[in-house]
Amino acid sequence: MRIFKRLAAVFAAAAVTLALSSCAGNKGILVKTPDLNVPFEAQVKIQAGELEMSGNLKRYGTGIWAMNAESPETLAGLELSYGDEGVKAKLGELALDIPAENINDGAVFAQIFKAVDSAAAAEELYCSDTEDGKVFSGEFAGKAYSITFDPETLAPVRIEIPGAEICGEFENFRIMTGEPETGETQVSETDTAHTEHTGQTEISE
Repeated sequence: MRIFKRLAAVFAAAAVTLALSSCAGNKGILVKTPDLNVPFEAQVKIQAGELEMSGNLKRYGTGIWAMNAESPETLAGLELSYGDEGVKAKLGELALDIPAENINDGAVFAQIFKAVDSAAAAEELYCSDTEDGKVFSGEFAGKAYSITFDPETLAPVRIEIPGAEICGEFENFRIMTGEPETGETQVSETDTAHTEHTGQTEISE
């Protein structure tokens, strides 16, 4: 009887250890969300239905984003700035301000930004292990999304919003330092330091 009790205790301890070190089965378990509530920059490739585009993406804070489009050629050079007051769009000498109340909730960028902001605000999300990494799943405004993180660096590498047929691939993810609320953060490519807790690259001014 003592042997069985010891075996039961060993298996219980192993189960706890596995739960803490991985995301377990297909449905996943609730685990602490990787820290996305930081100013960051990344190259992103977006596919939404037949639309494909790429560019430089920056998050300065909740609801404060910037996107500089690089492709396709028809959108190259387009600069978008999202904030509490709305969206500012600039292409060459042309500029357009869109008030927040007139922004379409179904806009591709708006949905990606809201999904990431939702994950950044969540203390826990459902997580499952896949061949591509750790997949964290959540919802915003009734829409399901998933964000895949690199298992070693915990940097986001992919975001999907299936209901809107939106998929984004992240590359060269970097944490920015500065004043996120102003949107004036500058990134230096020559001064880098790796954070110990995530393995993500932090960029200093």
